[in-house]
This record gives sequence, C-alpha cells and structure tokens, in this order.
Amino acid sequence: MKSLQIRKGTVNDVAQISDLISRNSKLLLVDDFDDGGLEFFLRSVEAKSIREYMEQGFSYFVASENDDVIGVIAIKDYSHMFHLFVDKNHHQRGIAKKLWDVIRGYSLKKGNKGYFTLNSTTYALPIYQRWGFEQTSEAQRSYGIRYTPMKLVIKK
Repeated sequence: MKSLQIRKGTVNDVAQISDLISRNSKLLLVDDFDDGGLEFFLRSVEAKSIREYMEQGFSYFVASENDDVIGVIAIKDYSHMFHLFVDKNHHQRGIAKKLWDVIRGYSLKKGNKGYFTLNSTTYALPIYQRWGFEQTSEAQRSYGIRYTPMKLVIKK
C-alpha cells in the first residue's frame, strides 16, 4: 500500500526533484514560456542548481511514496515560496496543500512573522488564490517566463 510521506529534502533528492520539476513544467506550464524561457527555466532546475539552492540555505520539502518523489516545495529565507510541483499523475489528492501546510508551519517556527510571497504561474494562480494569496501586481515577464507576484499575510 502506498503511504504518502512529507519530509525535508536533502542533496540525495536533487535528481528526483529536478526530474519532477522538469517533466511537469514541460507538460503544464508551456503557456508561461516564450523567447527561450523554458530552456532558461530548465537550466535553473537541473540537479546541480537544486543542490546549489540547498547549499545556499533554501529549504526543500518533498512528498514521496515508496521512495519516489511525487511532490516538492521550496522556500527562501522562510518567506518566499517557490518550486511547488506535484507530479501530474498525483494531482487532486491534496498533496500541494499538504506541502504548503508543512513549509508554512516550518517557516513560522523559524521566525517568519506571517508574511509570504511567491511568483505564480498561470496554471497555479487559482490554487494560490484559494489558499488566500493575493496578486501584488499584474502578470510580468522575465527571462522569457511569465509570472504573477503574490503575497499572503497571516493575521495573528
């Protein structure tokens, strides 16, 4: 029987994290890339890049079943969320929300005062809005990648 586990990601996970993000971004995010944006993004999520993010202090959490990474989320400075991906074959199971809940709690314990930011893809925008994130500006483009800046303020 499959058992979903969420745990802190390590350098031993970088290959699976990179593969998961690369495969799913090619399937789900094509509308957010132009002018070499996909190639730029894929270079930024190569295994060596994920390792470098970890070495710089970015925190990754992974969702796994039977030792296979099926979801990932990362946070920079305990406040800027990025790299939230769940394998397309595992959508609609609440895995993204579980990853968000874990990293939010982790960040709050590490000193975050309830302020989170992220840059959303078009695909994920409705999910983040459902979780309470609000757009801080219109969609933008950088390096051929379209994104919408968002924030969440947790009132205590």
